Amino acid sequence: MVHTHNLDTDKIWDPINFNGSQAYSDSKLAMILFTFKLDRIVNGITVNCLHPGVINTKLLRQGWGAGGSSVEKGAVTPVYLALSDEVKEESGGYYVNKQKKKPIEAAFKQELQNQLWNKSIEMIKYQEILNKIPDQFLN
Repeated sequence: MVHTHNLDTDKIWDPINFNGSQAYSDSKLAMILFTFKLDRIVNGITVNCLHPGVINTKLLRQGWGAGGSSVEKGAVTPVYLALSDEVKEESGGYYVNKQKKKPIEAAFKQELQNQLWNKSIEMIKYQEILNKIPDQFLN
């Protein structure tokens, strides 16, 4: 899985050390970290994340020179999570091929989730945006 590494929250915003492949991998772990953090702080809303598979996109072809599954196949899990009664009460999960899977252990580290969340809030430069964010999301 492309998210199988740890995340250094200080380096991911460092333009001097930018690496496109690493940034892509970091974004996949960040997605899972954000989902798990959000699940802990919201009530009454289900939040899940997923891996759609290796999909034949422009990014895949240009970045890795390969093709993948169809976009239609990639849409199966997101549509399932959005519409299926089987998972309508499920929250805080990571799904692959409509199945709940366990991501890398780093995804469960609440300290890392909090670091990424807080660093993201810190990076928001516009006060008018910060003023619209409820306090429960800023801690």
